Amino acid sequence: MSDTTRSSFESSPLIREIRELLGRGAVTDAETRLRNAPESAERWYLCGIVANRKRDHHQAAVALRRAIELRPDAALSWLALGTSLARSNAWREAADAYRAAIERDPGMADAHLNLGIALKRLGESLSAMRSLYTAWSRDPMLFDAARQCVATIAEHVRTCDSPEVKTSHAAFSRAHSFTIVICSIDDRKCARVVALYRRLFADFPHELVVVRDARSLASAYNAAAGNARGELVLLSHDDIEILEDDFAARIAWLLSNELDVVGVIGSTRLDGPVIGWSGHPNLRGWITHHGGKESCWEVDLLDPQPVSRGVVALDGVLIGARRDVLRALPFDAATFDGFHLYDLDWSYRVSQAGFRMGVAGDLLVVHQSRGTYGDAWERYARRFCAKHGVGHERARMSSFFGATLDSAAHARAFFDVLRALAGSAGGSTDRCGRRPIHVEFG
Repeated sequence: MSDTTRSSFESSPLIREIRELLGRGAVTDAETRLRNAPESAERWYLCGIVANRKRDHHQAAVALRRAIELRPDAALSWLALGTSLARSNAWREAADAYRAAIERDPGMADAHLNLGIALKRLGESLSAMRSLYTAWSRDPMLFDAARQCVATIAEHVRTCDSPEVKTSHAAFSRAHSFTIVICSIDDRKCARVVALYRRLFADFPHELVVVRDARSLASAYNAAAGNARGELVLLSHDDIEILEDDFAARIAWLLSNELDVVGVIGSTRLDGPVIGWSGHPNLRGWITHHGGKESCWEVDLLDPQPVSRGVVALDGVLIGARRDVLRALPFDAATFDGFHLYDLDWSYRVSQAGFRMGVAGDLLVVHQSRGTYGDAWERYARRFCAKHGVGHERARMSSFFGATLDSAAHARAFFDVLRALAGSAGGSTDRCGRRPIHVEFG
């Protein structure tokens, strides 16, 4: 069913009239109007909709099958038929109806969502995940698809044997050199994160710059960038873990091929002093929270894509950048002379200057903190809003789509499955030149 055909079906005068009546709750008036309407696919489709509204799902299925006889290409009739069958617990027949809707209108996110739910009820979890991921990818505002997708992957990871993950990587160049900058006043955290980066960057030329007495993150990062020997610079909090063993190779590939600056959480709009202020569907990234008061591993996602471009603001938990970008546009150490909002200010100015900026959630960063928003943050938020003329409108709705897992191995498996779904949806290679991850469940 082409977009034009679907539009003409949805915009027929009868459909508009009945939808208006149902919107007002005038079900009886809608039934009367349909009783007097001439025979047509639209009339029988609407009879099915009204019967579904009245929970007479058998009669709804009868009406919708008649609509399909008259107009087999009407994806909306197939979708509604699937709903009537699902509500009658005829899940196999419902799944077939949803597939018929998708065949006629592949872009119908609701049909992909409903197919995923039906397949999950039938115990076909892997196929369910694919459908739910497709629904979420096609409509980022379909929050039920996001929640169902994340929950289904998490259930699979928790309950099945450990998945066998087969990865095939393209050859990455080891020629790039890094400067890794860490600001820390905590001996334990500092030692742990230094050991982490020494392990991850063992195959790359790198230097570690540890700042123990920073007056502000902006001033520390400016000084480190000015003296950096590495062509690529990584700015990192000290309370992180990284689950991706190929982290160094992936960030090197991104910064040498696709992006000038990369983070793990960001937004394609800037409307206020926090990343989430712009709300969905502008938010990007994946992150895991663990540590502190949390013994579990909380996987948190803002969108379905492993890598996103067109980002205008980044969270500062971890930022990778080309050295020349940091030198061309230093952090504003005068306005942000503390430890808040330096990241949003700098990344926004970088995007405004035309540099390529994006988010790579599949770097698999784990953060111990969820952020603090006390009096100090409020003071810098006022400075930020005044500088950039934002924060006047109320924050839009935003949410992480998350799940709780028991171990780092489960978190890795969760993201491996998610990346496999993205690879199967997006083509034969991922955005960093690798073949998709193949996942087999025991």
